[in-house]
Amino acid sequence: MFNYLLSYDPFSSDPTSEKLIEFVRSNTYTIQFLVPFAGTIFIKSHASLRELIPSYTPFLRPTRFTLTVLSPGLVSGLIPLDYWQWLNAEQPAPVTNALAGPML
Repeated sequence: MFNYLLSYDPFSSDPTSEKLIEFVRSNTYTIQFLVPFAGTIFIKSHASLRELIPSYTPFLRPTRFTLTVLSPGLVSGLIPLDYWQWLNAEQPAPVTNALAGPML
């Protein structure tokens, strides 16, 4: 399973954050996702980046974005421990509302 970091402009009106989150939720490649804060979505998928990009680009094309592979142990930052555990788990438990926060 791969971890991805989708960074986007949370102030964009095309697509809005709400539309983008719904797109990620319904994308066939998405296994789970987590919205830690505005402009960032962590995504778990079995798809490679090469497979994922064509499914995301048409929807995201109006706005600026990056889609980056996250390698466990090679990422640093200040997020809650639960988020790190979710990112580092090969088969994570389903995301709960408490973990996902108000945007999920």
